[in-house]
Amino acid sequence: MKRIYVRTIGSVQSNICDGLISVLGDLLQRRVKLIRDTGHPSLAFEPKRNQYYARTIIETLFHILPEDCEKMVCVTDLDLCTPILTFVYGEAQLDGKIAIVSTNRLKQEFYNLPKNDNLLLRRLIKECLHELGHCYGLVHCSSKYCVMHFSSNIINIDNKQCHYCVRCQDYFMARTRKEEHGQE
Repeated sequence: MKRIYVRTIGSVQSNICDGLISVLGDLLQRRVKLIRDTGHPSLAFEPKRNQYYARTIIETLFHILPEDCEKMVCVTDLDLCTPILTFVYGEAQLDGKIAIVSTNRLKQEFYNLPKNDNLLLRRLIKECLHELGHCYGLVHCSSKYCVMHFSSNIINIDNKQCHYCVRCQDYFMARTRKEEHGQE
């Protein structure tokens, strides 16, 4: 049976990973398994920006997917970027297998505020659902409360719900049924 993998890259708190796996499994109605990786992908590092290219990390992981992997979301503490964006909370392969989400800018400490693990976990769940949604073929949603709505800042993330809107949920369920029956 296929499953969703959560793969850590770098230093991600165990309690955050445990909470993420539990909630993703319930919300997506999928089996979720953790792979811990504490290394940092040096080839993705952009020294001029002191950040890591999200797409490069995704491309390096494509060749080491477990055989029973339906989708994989990587969770990292690294600050991510793209060649044209100064930062991203995450990135995914549209209709692909791999997504990545960074906790770096999801943490209250990034904004010089007191640490709040509960808020970090809620933000991380939303961004993982968002990026996994892209892996299942979902695009950005016009509903500002849907987890698939584009977030350009942390307030946008906080304003979103922790689930797909009805339209996105229907698409997600239809898509996962197709994948389960090998009709991709």
